[in-house]
Amino acid sequence: MGQMGMLKFGWQVKALRERFYAPEFLGMYDRLLATIIEYAKPTDIVLDAGCGSGRVFQHRQAGRVRRIVGIDVTDEPADNLNIDDAAKGDLRSLPLRDDTFDLVILSHVAEHLSHPEAVFAELARVLRPGGRLLLLTPNRWHYVTLGARLLPHRLHILFNNWRGVDTHDIFPTVYRANTAGRLRELSEGAGLEVERLERFETEPEYLAFHLLPYALGVAYERLVNRFGWLSRIRVNLLLVGRKQPRRGGLQASRYSRSCNANAGGDLTPEADPPSAGKVAPTRPPGGSEVPAQIYYRPCIGEFLLQNQGNP
Repeated sequence: MGQMGMLKFGWQVKALRERFYAPEFLGMYDRLLATIIEYAKPTDIVLDAGCGSGRVFQHRQAGRVRRIVGIDVTDEPADNLNIDDAAKGDLRSLPLRDDTFDLVILSHVAEHLSHPEAVFAELARVLRPGGRLLLLTPNRWHYVTLGARLLPHRLHILFNNWRGVDTHDIFPTVYRANTAGRLRELSEGAGLEVERLERFETEPEYLAFHLLPYALGVAYERLVNRFGWLSRIRVNLLLVGRKQPRRGGLQASRYSRSCNANAGGDLTPEADPPSAGKVAPTRPPGGSEVPAQIYYRPCIGEFLLQNQGNP
């Protein structure tokens, strides 16, 4: 695309990125994916919390981990290609068993949490001892988030629709967990040791509607990434929190009881677990009223809290 083309209004993400950034420059999802790959093991059971449709962040780990379970408050996980098993439920009151997952992914979810303390406590509960929370979220003090907080949600939807984001992937933001200090407080309060907490700026995709604002965004990115004292106003927060192992070593995964790996490395169920189906776990005071529902479940019953409706 020529100079005159870039001076026109309209989303030009690919052309502008190629103009200003080398191919090896890592965007925010590149950094999160690299972190997932760094920690994931072939035997791991992974929870994608607030997984949504999977259209925005495509991280399919087939062959890299044993299985991925997705959960979301919407119906979107039913068609999410990143995951193997899907459920509907509120992150404040997960219909999942204690000490089940080796990794929990929380990608661009924390900014939407009205009750982050409850969510972090639940994520820590379902992590196995020694398991890790991998979290990516925007910094509330960045110019993009400050602008988003000033806009009514309906304008936020219109702006994101204009840049090609599906309406089903746009949710209200509250930013109650969105500073480095707050993430550390929430993690440690839930019993997670903070192993990494990074702040980094990436390409100004939100400004890719015109060359001039994009160029200003590039200048901002290079400035704040160069000087450590400006890290507080970088756009992305990436956290790795580890649940402390219990004495006597790590607990073996429960998953192997009902699912076996075949020669190709995939998993198949031995039988339909008795707990699969409608789930009515005990919910804490003030917990969610969203019922847990299973969309497709070759092995997901192994992860669920026992159905209190069963005799």
